[in-house]
Amino acid sequence: MTTGLHQLLGGLRAAADPSRLRLLAVLASGEFTVSELTEILGQSQPRVSRHLKLLTDDGLLERFREQHWVYHRVPADGEGAEFARALLGLLDRDDPVLALDRMRATAILAARSSSNDAATIARGATPESAQDLAQLAVAELGDRGFDSILYVGRAPAEMLLALGPRARRVLGVCDSRPEVQRARGSLHGRGLSHCVAQYGDARSLAGVSANFDAVVMDRMMAAPASAELLLTEAARVLRPGGQLLLIEDYDALSERDARGNALGLLRDWIAQGGLLCTRIRPVDVGTGHLLLAHATPDRAVAAA
Repeated sequence: MTTGLHQLLGGLRAAADPSRLRLLAVLASGEFTVSELTEILGQSQPRVSRHLKLLTDDGLLERFREQHWVYHRVPADGEGAEFARALLGLLDRDDPVLALDRMRATAILAARSSSNDAATIARGATPESAQDLAQLAVAELGDRGFDSILYVGRAPAEMLLALGPRARRVLGVCDSRPEVQRARGSLHGRGLSHCVAQYGDARSLAGVSANFDAVVMDRMMAAPASAELLLTEAARVLRPGGQLLLIEDYDALSERDARGNALGLLRDWIAQGGLLCTRIRPVDVGTGHLLLAHATPDRAVAAA
């Protein structure tokens, strides 16, 4: 990594403080709120907030809002992310202060997970069935590596853990805040800081401007209107030659279609979204009867 003199000096000044280095070390592997970071560092909220602002102003951190909470993290991409990780590579992970910070961060993540596991079961899923589906999705995408993958669905924790080793950058979007929190807890400390879990629904995809060479949508099309919206957005964010993997409930689609033809209904939706269906098949995972469909940007539609 190389950078200009001005950027390098700015980054060094921003990081030249023990507390700010500790913040970088914690936030390089996960997202935390100011109040959580206050608990981890054992410092006052105003002091932690000042450190976070300095690091954010120089691009070493980024902040984002979810409902009433604001989170901070080291960016997945860009010069700031590269500089922060290069700097942290010089630190001794066994340093007693850093080890204590990790222990406190782990306790916070464990508390998040314990409250979110019940929410997962309440949504009609189990971690075991979600893991099976995640492995199936990875197999469906094939053996190639990816630059970037977008996942939208119910099980961001299991999916991001499975997809993470296959791509340089992975973004997971889920409309359940407990599931997003559980995903962050699962990713933290596993070397998957390039994977980001984000709270949102179909409307939030309009704010996703980056292009992805693979998109996985997991049982998101509850109604034809939302199906068209989601597939149009998928076509927009897919790179030329990219692939879309759709995972849908076979029985639910059969009940929704007047013909009782789940495969036909899904093909119709894919076409309406400006995509070309290349493969579709039913599959059973646990007690679920699912449909897996592959699609790619329809160049003829895009050129029209």
